[in-house]
Amino acid sequence: MNPEISIILPTHNGARYLAGSIQSCLDQTFRDFELIVVDDASGDSTPEILAGFAADPRVRALRSEQNLKLPGALNLGFSKARGRLLTWTSDDNLYEPGALEAMRSVLAERPEIGLVYADYAVIDSEGQVLREHRCAEPDYLVERNIIGACFLYRRSVMERVGSYATETFLAEDYDFFLRVFLAGQRMRHLPETLYRYRVHESSLGSTFGAGQVDGVAEAVRRRHLKPWKREWVRLRRRLRKALRILVGQERGR
Repeated sequence: MNPEISIILPTHNGARYLAGSIQSCLDQTFRDFELIVVDDASGDSTPEILAGFAADPRVRALRSEQNLKLPGALNLGFSKARGRLLTWTSDDNLYEPGALEAMRSVLAERPEIGLVYADYAVIDSEGQVLREHRCAEPDYLVERNIIGACFLYRRSVMERVGSYATETFLAEDYDFFLRVFLAGQRMRHLPETLYRYRVHESSLGSTFGAGQVDGVAEAVRRRHLKPWKREWVRLRRRLRKALRILVGQERGR
């Protein structure tokens, strides 16, 4: 019988935090999932760490002898996924124990929602919380990646928009989420802190720098967004804000 949720965990020389990331998946209160770890040509102790989890039937390990980079590794993992709900996490980040259960509940209760995403805490290399991050509403995707690293979506969403674009390395998640948004798939922001996102000297953002990441993200926007589309979404956002203010004033009378 197939699991309800598939989690893909790509890793490339991420042994330092890998065991903790895997354990945070296995510690989920929702138990009906599979964890597919994609070892993307690691040259460190990743194989030995994965061997330590081999006894857990929920964990499956794949290895690529060629470095596919993040989007390629994700596509390899998702090609083997069996769940009807999909997500992925990083080898240096951590789920809170109730993350899958909370996000799955939204999708179970709201069949019109295709993707749900949640807030997260930013932690340092030692796991200390630096700040809490509240994600913005979906319309802000035309400006930047507002979804973050904690999300869950239906398999039908990926079937609609396709796999991760290998040419968008460093912004493959933003490219995917923007395609989902533009395809008319409804998204829901869940205002709960369900994830811990680690910033450290070896993370992709630190290795390549914010400037390079922002450059790829801007290329993604130019690729998918016509100027009129971005302006239409901005106008819609302002109208919704004005409507909320008016409704609040009416209720206050």
